[in-house]
Amino acid sequence: MLVILLALGGLAHLVWSSMTGRGGRPVEGTRAVADAGGRELVYYERRPVPRARHPHPVVLLASLARSVGDFNELTNALVGAGFRTIAIESRGIGGSQGGGPGQSITLHDLAADIEVVLQHMGLDSEQPVHLVGHAFGNRVVRTYARDRPERAASVSLIAAGGLVPVSAKIERALLASVASFLPWSQRERALRLAFFSEGNEIPEYWRGGWWLWGGLAQGVATTSTRSDEFWDAGRARLLVLQAEDDVIAPFEDSGLRLLESFPERVELIRVPHAGHAFLPEQPDRIQRALLDFFEDVEGGRRR
Repeated sequence: MLVILLALGGLAHLVWSSMTGRGGRPVEGTRAVADAGGRELVYYERRPVPRARHPHPVVLLASLARSVGDFNELTNALVGAGFRTIAIESRGIGGSQGGGPGQSITLHDLAADIEVVLQHMGLDSEQPVHLVGHAFGNRVVRTYARDRPERAASVSLIAAGGLVPVSAKIERALLASVASFLPWSQRERALRLAFFSEGNEIPEYWRGGWWLWGGLAQGVATTSTRSDEFWDAGRARLLVLQAEDDVIAPFEDSGLRLLESFPERVELIRVPHAGHAFLPEQPDRIQRALLDFFEDVEGGRRR
């Protein structure tokens, strides 16, 4: 009986730890907590030294069940170029409260969390920001840009999707990737299939670092929100970075459709040798594209 109890306890610990980012890495930046009506929202701010050289801060939202630690290399580059960055943890991830299933939330609720953080930081209600979303985060930043168009200086989407459902095979691989309590021997193939281009290394922090509890809340928000409620990102200019080998958000079903729908607002860049993970696969390409786009937006130039 003792052996059974210990085994069950070990299994429960393993499952719970998969809900709380086991194997992830620390987030670069100064940690802060905003009060969202009695619920805590965690975010990380980074400021250039001696001061920001650009008028618009950059707000970053991460992928499904992932922490904003995935943006560490990107925020390094942005801060080095003189941008202030604000990386916000989604509900149920990295200490932000409100994760789990059985909720009644939409993408509009997650988008409203961005405004809570910006107000907590004391940003004027008319202060525009650059919005950056990776994978699932692209849905949230587009929703926010639609709900608060005066805030959106620009919207950048890394591995944008949200219109065409994934196949059953890819959905199973995605679920296995998130379930980090499963043995690595079972997850490696699934993680590579869903997120990484063939031949690219899977970083250690991508083997772990999954927040299943937060992912469940994000799943509820996704199924509770129609794609036409966020697809156009309001009236903002859009940079769309689409990976050539992305099976969750294929180029033809996402980036190309955005360009065809909003040709006057969309700049589309197709990047080879990358999948849905994208950030650890092509960090330099992403950094250059974002910095060029931000400079273009702030300079008031049109393509």
